[in-house]
Amino acid sequence: MKIKMLKTIHGSIDGVTVIELQAGSEYTMADAARGERRAAAYIRRAEAVEVPDVATGGDQVAVAPERKARDKK
Repeated sequence: MKIKMLKTIHGSIDGVTVIELQAGSEYTMADAARGERRAAAYIRRAEAVEVPDVATGGDQVAVAPERKARDKK
């Protein structure tokens, strides 16, 4: 999960190492459960917002085009 900080705070992206998270900067949280929990905590406290994953389109779901029947001759 990727987050963008709204406030500068001391925090962690992996749940272990504490660093200064700068307002306006984007951070990729650890894939482990503790990284997800840290991101959720920052978002819940309005210290960060989630950044949609551009490569996968975030939560967007691709819709297949509708197939139309052809007229019979």
